[in-house]
Amino acid sequence: MNFFSSLLFFALLFFSGCSQKEVVIVDVQPIEQEVKAETLPVVKVDKEAVLRTALVESALEHLDKKSGKDCSGFVELVNFQNDEPYYKSSHLSQYYDNAKRSKAIFNIMRAQERVFDTDTPKIGDLVFFEDTIQKSKRKIGSFNITHVGIVTQIDDDGTIHFIHNIQGKNRIDQLNIQFSHAQAVSGKSVNSYLKRCYSGTPKQKCLTAYYFSAFAKPLFSDGSTLSQN
Repeated sequence: MNFFSSLLFFALLFFSGCSQKEVVIVDVQPIEQEVKAETLPVVKVDKEAVLRTALVESALEHLDKKSGKDCSGFVELVNFQNDEPYYKSSHLSQYYDNAKRSKAIFNIMRAQERVFDTDTPKIGDLVFFEDTIQKSKRKIGSFNITHVGIVTQIDDDGTIHFIHNIQGKNRIDQLNIQFSHAQAVSGKSVNSYLKRCYSGTPKQKCLTAYYFSAFAKPLFSDGSTLSQN
């Protein structure tokens, strides 16, 4: 092997033995995952609905029982069980103008401008009646409140269901001012008998609509007013 052949041989050997594979350096950036804070929907609590529902549920726990012993005693019981949204019992003594606690309840709520008689009530409202004592004569607009109950349901036809203590027991009856002369419409009770009908007494003068006086709405425990009916 001459000099030039040897030189060529070693040159080929050098480049084949020492050649390196091409290394590609990749600049790997850390992948940052964008973590979006999951926005939860804001649940707005209807405090008024909660209060009204609680009043009705509390009242219905005493259905068909003698709890309260009379109409105002029953309201007093439900009022106490729900942090006194109707009135403060400690203030009630200032509002008596006769011997009837139902009238005192009416007086205190009227003084606080929570009594109404033209708007549709909501569940949890009180409903007042006048001149329901058996021997008394009815005087429309007398505000001689003698009976009270708690509204539990309002139907589409305007029939109002209310729970009250009558004759020593808590029961649900109906009131519908739109059908004030009727006890039933299409087979459905719309006005209950609130007073015993003696012979010769027109039936309408024994029904709840005849003795209806007003409704009254409760307050929140902090004394703030509920929305208008």
